[in-house]
Amino acid sequence: MLQIDQLSKDQVHSVMLELLYSLNYMWFLMEDWIKNNCPEKVGREDFLNLSQQFGRFEAKRLEKTIQGKPEGVDRLIRFLKHSHWCAFEQIEITKVSDIAMRMRTLNCTAQRAAKKWGMECYECGPGGLKIRSGFFGWIDPRARVTRVFTPPQEAGEGIPPNVSCEWLVSIE
Repeated sequence: MLQIDQLSKDQVHSVMLELLYSLNYMWFLMEDWIKNNCPEKVGREDFLNLSQQFGRFEAKRLEKTIQGKPEGVDRLIRFLKHSHWCAFEQIEITKVSDIAMRMRTLNCTAQRAAKKWGMECYECGPGGLKIRSGFFGWIDPRARVTRVFTPPQEAGEGIPPNVSCEWLVSIE
């Protein structure tokens, strides 16, 4: 077992960051394997629900580490800032109103990896919607996630070219 108490804070951070990147890479490989070997299962609701379960599980685990009890959109933002999205990606978070926030991924690493592997893009829309719905829905059951755009969709006018995807999260 890793003796965390014997490592410096920087060493623990480095180890955990490398583990996160390894898990993220493995997730990408597993999705690709499933798409290539079980294409009939990829779009099925039971497969997509795995992403929703992951989102719920992540939010539930994060609650153990997040200090304070903000409410509403501020609570959603606090959790998002501690999520795997912010660990792996450059995320732009904008509080749109007291009941809504916008989440943008800038220069997405999964999209860059897909291009590196010769793919046109990494189609993350359906799974991305499920994982975010599970994540934000666990934090606040009133939360609703709307996909503004994801690859291969084009970003709308006025959206900077480095924005890879955009989501609106609101509390109804």
